[in-house]
Amino acid sequence: MLESTVWTSMSSVVLAVMGAGSVRCTPAVVGSLASYFGERHMEIRLWDADDERLDLFDRFARLCFMANKAHHTLISTDSESEALKDADMVVFQVGENCAMKFLRRERKQGVAALGSSAMVEQTVEMLVGKMPAQAKVLSLMADDVEIPVASYHRIGWPEALSEAEQVALPHTVLRYLNGEEYLGNFVKDLEKSPLKAWLNDPSSAELVTNRL
Repeated sequence: MLESTVWTSMSSVVLAVMGAGSVRCTPAVVGSLASYFGERHMEIRLWDADDERLDLFDRFARLCFMANKAHHTLISTDSESEALKDADMVVFQVGENCAMKFLRRERKQGVAALGSSAMVEQTVEMLVGKMPAQAKVLSLMADDVEIPVASYHRIGWPEALSEAEQVALPHTVLRYLNGEEYLGNFVKDLEKSPLKAWLNDPSSAELVTNRL
C-alpha cells in the first residue's frame, strides 16, 4: 500500500477507483481529480490487481495533484477490501487485464475459458460484495457490463482508444513523469470533465436501474 502524508479527517469523502490500471480511464480520471476541489477533503483510493500498472498511475496521480496543488489523500492498494472500506463513492473501470489477474489471484477456475466481458462481470460482482451498500456508484465501463446493485450511474467517457493509442499512452505518462512533456495542458483540458460533474451532482450522469 502506498499512502500520501497529506492530512486526513473524519469528514473526508472517500472515493474508490476500482480498476485503476485502466489505460483508457485512469489518466483522464486522475487528471480530472487534480482540478477538483470539493467542499470536503477527498481521500482517493486506487485499486488494481496489476501491481505494475497501479504503481505507474499512482505516481502519475501524485504528479498531477502536486502540480495543481490538489491536497487529496491518495492511497494505492492491491487489496480490494482496503480500497472499498467505508467508501462513499465508487468508480468502476475494471478492464480485461485487471479482471484476469484478479480472478487468477482468487484461484477462480476456468478463467482462461471466460471471455473478456464474463471475466469483467465476475470481477465486478465480487467487488460489489465488499462495497458499502450506501455507496454511490459510477460506471465508466462498456454498456454491456452491468453492476449488480439496485441503481448506479454511467458515463460513456473517456472515449475508447485504438490499439496503437493503448500501447502509446503508458509511454506518454512516463514522459510526463520524467518531465519531458508539459503536464499543465493535460490537466487544463479536463477541468470540465463529466466525472467532476458527477462528483458534484450524480444526477448529471445516466441512471441505470436493475431488477435484483
